[in-house]
Amino acid sequence: MEERQKDIVRKINEAGRILVSEIQEYYQISADCARRDLRLLESKGLLQRTHGGAIVVRPEERYPETTYNPIDVKEVQADYLAVARRALAYIENKDVIYITTSLVGYYMAENMPEDVTITVLTNSVTIAEALRKRMNISVILLGGEMSHRGHCHDFYTIQMVENIRIDKAFLSHAALSCDFGASIHDPAGAAFGKAVMKNSARNIGLYPSKKIGKNSIHSVCRIEDYDLLITDDNVPEDFLARTRELGVVVETVDWKGD
Repeated sequence: MEERQKDIVRKINEAGRILVSEIQEYYQISADCARRDLRLLESKGLLQRTHGGAIVVRPEERYPETTYNPIDVKEVQADYLAVARRALAYIENKDVIYITTSLVGYYMAENMPEDVTITVLTNSVTIAEALRKRMNISVILLGGEMSHRGHCHDFYTIQMVENIRIDKAFLSHAALSCDFGASIHDPAGAAFGKAVMKNSARNIGLYPSKKIGKNSIHSVCRIEDYDLLITDDNVPEDFLARTRELGVVVETVDWKGD
C-alpha cells in the first residue's frame, strides 16, 4: 500500500492530476480503496482531492500587481476560459447583464455570441473596449474614479449601478470559501459587488477552482447568496459536499476537454 501511495504522488507531481478511475486501472483496486489512498495522502499534505480524483498541491497565490489587467495575461488560462464559456450559455436575448472585471469576465467578453441582442454593464474599460465594435451589444460603462487596473468601483460607480435593473450578474472575486463566502482585498470593490448583487435578479458566481477554499479580507456575500456557481472539475470534493449541504447549485466544467 505504501509503495502504491508513493507512486500515486509521483504520478500526480508529473501529470498535475490523477483520476480515481486511473488509480483503479493502474493498481487493479476498487474505487473505495483508491479514494482512501487519496484521503490519506491529502491528510499528509501531498495532494488535493478534487471531484473524481486529485491534483498537485498548489502553491499560495499572491495578489495581482497594482496595475494588473486581464489583457496583460498573454497565455490563455484554459480553466478560466472553460468557466467563461459555460457562463455564456446562460445569456438570453434582451438580457441586461453585468460582467465581472476579472479574467473570466474578460474571456466572456472576448467570446460573446453573435446571435443575441443584449445590454452589458461593466465597470472595466478593458471589457468595454472588447465589446465596443459589437453591433448586437449595447454597453453601459459604469464610471467613476478609475483605478490603475482600469476599472471603477467608487461612490459614483455604485450610484450608477443602484439605478439599473440587472437580469443576470456574472461575478468573480479574489476568493471563495464555504465559511467566509466571496471575499476581496479591496473594501471599495466589496461595496460595489454588494450593490450589483442587490439589483440583480440572478447572481451567478464564476470561480475557477484556483480561487476556491481561500479567503481574502473583505466579505462580499455568503456563498448561499449565489443562485448558481460555475467552476472547473479540479474543485475539491469537500467543497462540493459542503455546498450541497448549504443548498447551493454548482456546475463543474471539464476544462481539459475544452
